[in-house]
Amino acid sequence: MNAAAAPIVATPANASAHRGLLLVMVGPSGVGKSTIARKLEVLTKVHYTVSVTTRPKAPGEEVGKTYEHIDKSEFYRRLDSDQYLEYAHVHGNYYATPTHPTLDFLTEGKDVLLEIDVQGALQVRDAFPDAVLMFILPPDQNTLLQRLTDRGRDAPEDIQKRFRAARREIAMARGSRSFDYMVINDDLEKAVEEIIKIIRLKRAGGI
Repeated sequence: MNAAAAPIVATPANASAHRGLLLVMVGPSGVGKSTIARKLEVLTKVHYTVSVTTRPKAPGEEVGKTYEHIDKSEFYRRLDSDQYLEYAHVHGNYYATPTHPTLDFLTEGKDVLLEIDVQGALQVRDAFPDAVLMFILPPDQNTLLQRLTDRGRDAPEDIQKRFRAARREIAMARGSRSFDYMVINDDLEKAVEEIIKIIRLKRAGGI
């Protein structure tokens, strides 16, 4: 999820009773979060949770890989059934993290990776104080703008809107003490290796 709408988070009764490691990866559009997540899924035992969205599928986007695309009526139905860990209204669309299988994995002692927005991450931290919050940064603003353009998904005005939102998001993250780690995605392999080191440290009980 990308942008700055404040989500509302359900607080599960067993939020503090899970045994798995909850990893929350945050960053602006175009920073490479999804690519990093897929790498981590292959190289570690972490379980990547697919988000739900009412956003239409983008060209070239594989169904069910990053998002489950549903219409608003189905989104509202699931919301009324308390099926979301957190949700947000962003750029005219809804995004959410399903409560299950997230909690199922955690209670089984399995590590889970969420890819959500800044506001969602801060709300999840309230429900899961021991969650590990990682913010993914671009090497610089020009690189981020180029990555947004190279994706070929958005009209020029939408690219500028996402770029402005990204700058606000980065400033918010830098000014917050809630993020445990800042990882610069200049080189994909190095960024992935840095996150793997963080996971190993946390699994070993490190700070």
